[in-house]
Amino acid sequence: MRALTFQRVKFTLGLPLLKRAIQEQAEKTKNFVSRSLVIGEVLSTADMATAVKCGIIYWLFGGAVRNLGSPGHVTKWLQPLQEQKYTGMFAMTERGHGSNVRGIQTEATFDLSTQEFVIHTPCEDAEKMYIGNAMHGNYAAVFAQLIVDGRSQGPHCFIVPVRDEHGSLYPGVTAVDMMYKEGLHGVDNGILIFDKVRIPRDNLLDKFGSVTPDGQYQSPIKNKSARFNAMLAALTPSRLAVTFQALGAMKLGLTIAIRYSHSRRQFGPKEKEEVKIIEHQTQSFRLMPHLATALALTFTSRYAGVLLDEDVFQGKELVDSRPLQALVAGLKAYSTWENVRCLQDCRECTGGMVVVRELLAQYTKQGEERPLASLLQSWAASGGDSLRTSFLALNVDTVGDLTFLLKAVTFRERVLQRSLVARIYYKVVTKKEAFFGAWNSCLHHVASLSLAHIHRVTLEQFSLAVRRCPDQEDQALLMKFCLLYGTKLVFQERAWYLEHNYLTPVASRRIRGQLLDLCDSVKDDALRVISAFNIPNTYLHAPIAGITNPLATWAFYPAPRQPPAQERARSRRPKPGAKL
Repeated sequence: MRALTFQRVKFTLGLPLLKRAIQEQAEKTKNFVSRSLVIGEVLSTADMATAVKCGIIYWLFGGAVRNLGSPGHVTKWLQPLQEQKYTGMFAMTERGHGSNVRGIQTEATFDLSTQEFVIHTPCEDAEKMYIGNAMHGNYAAVFAQLIVDGRSQGPHCFIVPVRDEHGSLYPGVTAVDMMYKEGLHGVDNGILIFDKVRIPRDNLLDKFGSVTPDGQYQSPIKNKSARFNAMLAALTPSRLAVTFQALGAMKLGLTIAIRYSHSRRQFGPKEKEEVKIIEHQTQSFRLMPHLATALALTFTSRYAGVLLDEDVFQGKELVDSRPLQALVAGLKAYSTWENVRCLQDCRECTGGMVVVRELLAQYTKQGEERPLASLLQSWAASGGDSLRTSFLALNVDTVGDLTFLLKAVTFRERVLQRSLVARIYYKVVTKKEAFFGAWNSCLHHVASLSLAHIHRVTLEQFSLAVRRCPDQEDQALLMKFCLLYGTKLVFQERAWYLEHNYLTPVASRRIRGQLLDLCDSVKDDALRVISAFNIPNTYLHAPIAGITNPLATWAFYPAPRQPPAQERARSRRPKPGAKL
C-alpha cells in the first residue's frame, strides 16, 4: 500500500495543477492559499493517504521553506520540489514534546571553524516522532534549538538531508519505521534520530533569525518569545489545510451515508411498503446536523482562507493577526472533532457496511490541538465591553428566528469571556497565585470559551453566505440548514443556557422540537446538497452509494434520485419566524 501511495503522490505532484500550485506558493501569487487549500480538500476525497503525503511534502515542508526561509531558500528548495527531484518531511514533534514546541530538545550547534550546524539528538526524548514520509523522504525541515557560543536562541528550522537520490540514509541519520497506522496504511510514519549530522550554515531557514560567518546571531525580532511566536504564526496556512482535509472526508462520508439512507428500506406501516431509513427520525436526527455543520465549516474555512490570502499577498506578518491565528487554530480543532463524530455516525447509520477507517484516521494523525493559549490575550483586552446581547431568548416565540440563535451563541461567548478574565484576574492579582497554576485551574473554562468562539464565527459566516446567495431557491435551502446548524449549537449547550437563565424550560423544549422538525424538513433536500459537493463516483468506491463493484455485488444499492422541483417545493419549510 505504501508503494502504491508513493506512486500516486508522484503522479499527483506531477499534474500541471499541482506543479502550478507549488510555483504559485514560491511566487506568492494572489489567492494561492485558497486555491491550494481547495486542492487539498479534493485530494482528501479521492484518497486520504495520498492527500496526507502530498500535504506533508507541499504544505508542511514546502510551507516551512516559504514561510520561514529567505527568498534565496525559496528559489533553492521549491523549484526542485516542483520538479520532483526530491521529497520532504516536517520534523517538529519529539517523543518528549509535541504541542510544547518551545521545549524541544533536538540541538543545532553552530561550528564556527567549519561554518556548519551540527544537528544532534541528545536523548531519547529528543527523537523526532510521527514524522510523515519518514521512510521515503530526502530532506526534512527539522525544528531544533539553535545554539551559538553555548547559548540557545530558541527553536529554529533547518533543512537536513536524510536520504540521497537512491534512497540510502546519510551517515548519522537513523529512520525507524513506526509501522502501519490504522486506516492510513499508505502513510509511512517514522522516528528520526540524528547523530551529529553536519549541514551547511545556509540550511538554516533564516527569515526570523540567522548566524553570520563570524558566529554572531542576528534577528529582526530581539525578544526570544516574540520571535518564537512569529515562527509558529508563519505556519498558520498549514493548520488551515487540516480543516480542509477534514471537510473533504466529512463530505465523502456524508455523501455515502445519505445516498444509502435514501435507498435502503426498513420497517414501515403494517401491510405497506417499508420506508426509506432516512424517514426514521433517529436516522435524520443523526445525519442532518452533520451535513449542516459541514456547510458551516465550508463557508467559514473559505472565509479564513480569504483572510490569509489578503495578509500573505500584502506581505503582512501573520503574528500581527492574532484573531486570524485564533480562528485557524480553533477551526483545526473543531473541524477534526466534528469530523470524527460525523464519520462515526455515518458508519453506524449505514449498519457498518461502509468502511471509513481511512477517513477517521486522518484526525488521529494530528493529535488533539486545542486553540487555548492564543485566545485569552486578544480577548482579555475587550473583557470590559458592555454585553450587547439582550435577553430576547426568554420569549419562546423567537427561538425559530436566526437572530435569536446568533444572539444566543454571542451571549455564550461573551459571558464565558468576561468570567474567564475575571477568574484569572482574581487568582493572579488578588490571590497572588502563579499564572500557570491559575491558568491550569481554568483550563476547562478556556476550552469552553475557545469552542464558543468558533461556534459564533461559524454561524455568522453561514448566515452571511445565505445572505449573499444569488439564487432564491438555493438561498431558501441554505437558510434551512443554517437554522438547523444554529439550533444544534444551542441545543447541545442547553444546560448552560438554562443555568444562566437565558432559556426557560419551555424554550429549551421548543429548541429540541425545532431541531427535530428541521432535521425532518431537510432530509430530502440533503440529496441536493451532497450533489452540490460534486464528488465523482470514482472517488466513492461504495456499492451502498450506488457505485457498482463486481467484487461486492451483495452490497449494491441503487443510487437515489433527487426529488423533482415540485416535490422539493412541498417539503416542509422552516416556520414563518425563521428569517435573517
